[in-house]
Parts: sequence; C-alpha cells; structure tokens
Amino acid sequence: MKVAINFIGTGRYKGFFEGYYEGLQKNFLPGIEKHYFVYTDDIDYELFNKENVTCMKIDHQGWPYITLYRFKYMNQMRKQISKFDYSFFVDADMWCVGKVDPDDLFGNEPLIGVQHPGFLGKIGAFETDTRSRANIYDDQYDLSQYRQGCFWGGKTLEFLEMISVLERRVDEDLEDEIVAVWHDESHTNKYFLENSSLVRTLHPGYAQPQNGYNNIRENYPTKFVHLHKDMSEFPRFAGVK
Repeated sequence: MKVAINFIGTGRYKGFFEGYYEGLQKNFLPGIEKHYFVYTDDIDYELFNKENVTCMKIDHQGWPYITLYRFKYMNQMRKQISKFDYSFFVDADMWCVGKVDPDDLFGNEPLIGVQHPGFLGKIGAFETDTRSRANIYDDQYDLSQYRQGCFWGGKTLEFLEMISVLERRVDEDLEDEIVAVWHDESHTNKYFLENSSLVRTLHPGYAQPQNGYNNIRENYPTKFVHLHKDMSEFPRFAGVK
C-alpha cells in the first residue's frame, strides 16, 4: 500500500510542516509508505527537502481563497497522486499524536471523513444559501453527521473524482460571486451527503482542538490535535487577510 498526503502551507503555515511530518511519519499508518505533496509559495524551504516530499509552487492567497482553492491545487497534481492507493488531505495545523492503524481507517467505504467535534449530536453548519453549489436544500439528506474539512480522503480513484467535482463547483460559485458559508468545508460536506453510502465517518478524536472540547478528549482517544493559533498571525475567517 502507498499513501499520498496533501499539505498546503504558504506564509507562516509552512512552518507547521516539521511537526506535521514527524507526527504522520511516526503515528499515521506506521510502516506504510507515505509521500507528501506540498503546495507552497516557498518550494526551497529547508523542511520540504525530503525524499518523500514533492513540492508544487502556488501563490499565497488571502482568506478564504487559500482554502477554497485546495481542490484546484490538488487536482493539478492528480497525475502524480494517481500512483498511490489512498490519498488524504490534512490541514497544515493538524498534527497526528496517536497511532492510526489501517483497521482504524479502512472499511468497506472508499471515502473517509471525520465528525466535527463542535457538532457532535447536533445539526452542523451546512450551507443553506440556495445560490451556492454547496447548499443542502436541493434534496433530502441525512444531516446527523457534519464532517470537518481538516482531514478527509480515501481510495485515490474516489478522492480524485471528489476534488474534480469540488473544484468545478467552487469555480462556478466564484464566477457568481458566491462564497459558501464555511468555504471548502461546506463543499466537502455537500459531497459527503450526496455520497453518504461511500463515506466512513471517523470519531471526533481525529479532529481534537488543542484547547477546550474536554468532552471529546474524555470520550474519544485523541488521534489528531488541531493546534491553537493566534488569529492575528494565522487568520482563518472571512474578512481577514
């Protein structure tokens, strides 16, 4: 088995790669070959100089475009990604701190998402603007699970189909001057709802915030930690560049 992992890091976010890489190498599918596709504005950054890292140069984009364009970035690397059995997107500030074995991830479903810890047991923040291609009002969906956009993936064939569809939908929204309420996460959730029978949803310990959410920490083993950041240095919300 060979696994592709996709990392987007421009500006200060590139500095997260050291802990990102070390945690995934040690804890994520130990003993299985992993290759990292890095999308960055600094391909000469010393931390990216590894045999199992391939860099693609991108321009730094203000929020939320850097996250909305993630499907586009990965799609540009689809020929290289297609050589791997499984492919994942993992946020730059998500560090793997607990052992994740194949039996933890892989089941009968070809796609994998993770339950958002902030919406466990309640309806998530789905897109409700019917102008957006991410809206959930054009069919009857099971809204019992809301997946976080920080970690998802699956079998490479299905992964590549997903990023192709979502790149097109994001582009069409932007052409109409529409940005989904939670950006890329809104689009991934719509896709997972449309293809729910293909998705295995992991427990929220795969997206444990570093601060707070003690109820998740107490009830689920922590596999990934979402690092706490100063928003003035690491902006993540609309209206902040």
